[in-house]
Amino acid sequence: MKHSAPIVHFLYEPGNGGLDRVAVLLANGMAERGLPIELWLTKDTGAVAQIISADVKIRMVPMPKFGGRGLQLLLQIPSVARMIRKHRPKAIFSAGNQTNLSLAIARQLAGRPLTKIIQKITNPVLRPGSRKWQKIARIWRFGMTASLGDMTLILSEADARNYAQIYPHTASKFHVVPNPYVTADMLSAGAAKTVRDAGQLPRLLSAGRLVPQKGYQTLVSALALIAEHPWSLTILGDGPLLQETKYQAEQLGVADRITFKGFVHDVTPYLCQSDILVLSSQWEGLPAIPIEALAAGCAIVATDCSEGLTELLSETGQHTVPVQNPEALAKAILDEIHSPRPIKPLIACASAYSIENSVDQHLKLLEKVCEAP
Repeated sequence: MKHSAPIVHFLYEPGNGGLDRVAVLLANGMAERGLPIELWLTKDTGAVAQIISADVKIRMVPMPKFGGRGLQLLLQIPSVARMIRKHRPKAIFSAGNQTNLSLAIARQLAGRPLTKIIQKITNPVLRPGSRKWQKIARIWRFGMTASLGDMTLILSEADARNYAQIYPHTASKFHVVPNPYVTADMLSAGAAKTVRDAGQLPRLLSAGRLVPQKGYQTLVSALALIAEHPWSLTILGDGPLLQETKYQAEQLGVADRITFKGFVHDVTPYLCQSDILVLSSQWEGLPAIPIEALAAGCAIVATDCSEGLTELLSETGQHTVPVQNPEALAKAILDEIHSPRPIKPLIACASAYSIENSVDQHLKLLEKVCEAP
């Protein structure tokens, strides 16, 4: 596959989200293959800016001086259209939900050049608890976005089934692809790990922003139910619910067993030191942290926040529990503490999400969409 025109990854900012990290890792991986890769950014500072490869060319998209992310992406559309006309990229990969529609509209405004727009759905179209009008609006928005773009990347076969039902007229545009979650260091850590002895203190880990979606209130409540058993928990992440979560832990008498580390750039050392990754989210797309934990040899206790994750974990004999159910989550944690599972099947399950394999699969789909008329 020869590319004289650049291949662009469009990302609002290299922030501290999994979406941002995935976009940068993909750009880096493709640049290592000798492809002309560009990263188009609205902001160039953030937590993962330091891992952007020197082989990736950065272009800044003019940004209005006011408004939040959504408004800025909307007001940027004319600027992005001018950049598309000027640089004529072979294709633009949209990092995720928020940039998908603005890029598709910008390509239209640019006069529909040969540039291909490759979108990615990273969070569910339909979220639990949404109001009826919100569901209608999101279904319309994602459907319009898919119709304007050339290809929509999704993260699991479960998503493929769901979106084929919701969008039958554009179902052929949806393609499953593994995100680059797993590094070589994670796999090495998993290979070196041994199964915890049932008598050792179980080391639990949870990671993600402290926001309502992540369900930390459920997690702390679950741990309080098994306070008579030995365990320790480390939480990686920050967010608006940090102080509230600490207060809850104090009120339930488990604060001295929970360590809040805040945001960390590299989760691998913490995965190496942990036995069980607990995910208490209310909803997710296909989250990175449990797959990274599998690669590092950690067992997973998770809610059924993601159909794709539930199916993936079932391959290793692990089963999810209902969301917002502290009793079920507590029982699952206790079961995993009392019966440590073999590590090799966990690593094997995560290997498909290695950076190398993910870049391979993205490039195959890029070739496919570029060959399409």
